[in-house]
Amino acid sequence: MSLFQESCGVPSGRAALLSIKPKYADLILAGSKRIELRRSWPDTDVGVLVLYSSAPVQRLVGIAHVDRVRVESPDALWQLAQEFGGGVTHEEFYEYFKGKRKTFGIMIRLAETAEHQLDPKQVFPDFVPPQSYMYLDPLKYHSISNLMFPSRRSK
Repeated sequence: MSLFQESCGVPSGRAALLSIKPKYADLILAGSKRIELRRSWPDTDVGVLVLYSSAPVQRLVGIAHVDRVRVESPDALWQLAQEFGGGVTHEEFYEYFKGKRKTFGIMIRLAETAEHQLDPKQVFPDFVPPQSYMYLDPLKYHSISNLMFPSRRSK
C-alpha cells in the first residue's frame, strides 16, 4: 500500500524532493524529458518526486510521478535517454557518467507543473538544497502538494 496512493497512483512508493537544474525541470514539466538520469539512486521505492529547481529559480516547481527506475550500463541508459528524452547531448551524458558501470534512469509517468511555485523555506525553515534528493514524510508531502496545487485542497 502506498503512503501517497491518491497522489502517485502506484502500489507502493515514497516521496522525495529532487534537486534538479532549471533547464531539466522545465523539460520534465513540458513532458519532453521522460527520464531523469542519475549517477546513484536509493534502493527504496520512490513513487513521486517533488521537483526543486535549483539556482537561479530556487523554487518547488512541480511533481513528477515515477513509473519505475531502470538500472543500466551507461550504454543501455544512453539508448533509453534517446528514446525518452534525456535532455543531454552524447558528450554531456558520457562526461556525467564517466567511470560509472551502473547508472539509473528514473522513468517519469506523469509530470505536473505547480499552480504556485513554492519557496522551500515556507515548509523547511532551514532549507538547504539536497545534493541529489531527500525523502519527504507523508505529512510534509501533503503539505507541499496542497501549497503547490491550491485548487485541489479539500473544501
